Amino acid sequence: MITNTSNKAGKAPAFLSPIEEHFRGDFPIFLNRWVEGFELREHSHAYLEIVYVLSGEGYHYVADQINRTGKGCLYVIPVGTSHIFRPSGTSSRLLVYNLCIRHEFIGELTAWLSPLSKSEDPLRIFGGQPGTYLSLMDTQLELAPWFERMHREFTDQHGGFETSLLAGLLQLTVQIARMLESNPNRQDSRTLDQTGRTELTGILDDIQAQIAEPWKVEQLAAQTGISERHFIRLFRQRTGMGFSEYLQHKRVELACRLLTDTDRKIADVAKSVGYQDAAHFREVFRKVMGISPSQYRGTFRSGKS
Repeated sequence: MITNTSNKAGKAPAFLSPIEEHFRGDFPIFLNRWVEGFELREHSHAYLEIVYVLSGEGYHYVADQINRTGKGCLYVIPVGTSHIFRPSGTSSRLLVYNLCIRHEFIGELTAWLSPLSKSEDPLRIFGGQPGTYLSLMDTQLELAPWFERMHREFTDQHGGFETSLLAGLLQLTVQIARMLESNPNRQDSRTLDQTGRTELTGILDDIQAQIAEPWKVEQLAAQTGISERHFIRLFRQRTGMGFSEYLQHKRVELACRLLTDTDRKIADVAKSVGYQDAAHFREVFRKVMGISPSQYRGTFRSGKS
């Protein structure tokens, strides 16, 4: 176990998005179309969220995983699961629909529908615990028209739009539940190997707290008492990435925060996130973000007071 604390840079706490941030009165649905960039930070919600990627490519940081994302990807995010989207670079646009639902409303729907339904409850897709999520790949973009219609109803607010949105939510939920059952490209983080989840939780916490340390697979595998091959398999299952790629993204994620929130020199930022060679840091940063550290700082500090 590495105990040097000089380079510790603990993970910033995820922002909790409250109910009143989006919802209007008591109506249980909020829906927007949003271009994901680099301004938002990792956050969780006090409500349920369905996210559908309409266009673009990038990454989805969710529940200790980093997944490549793009057009047709759908995610069901429970209350308390922290996540953030990032486009693949500043020149890329990652356009998503965010469908937000009051958690208590799902309970009301379940109580109403259960006595009337003999088939499996589609509302079960909202039953995830904090730290879990569901995802699927809608390769044929079958879900896009559902989100488009609901977004139009929510935006235009013609007579009866509330009823139309509630009906649309139920239909969309059934469609998603059916696709999850039949889609081979789905992922349910609730069913991941729980042994692997337990073994790696401490490792991921250590990496986050001491991101600048020279972490090696063989060192971490020995620390957990498993073979390197088994460690690599569990790590990819847990995080959605190989070890080196995950470490790069986590280091760049912290570097982005230091570049926008501090006046530290590029070389100092590089060392703080584990790169002694500033030139190599710039190369890695450009590979992940699509621009140089200096360009990133110039672009995203311009809007700060």
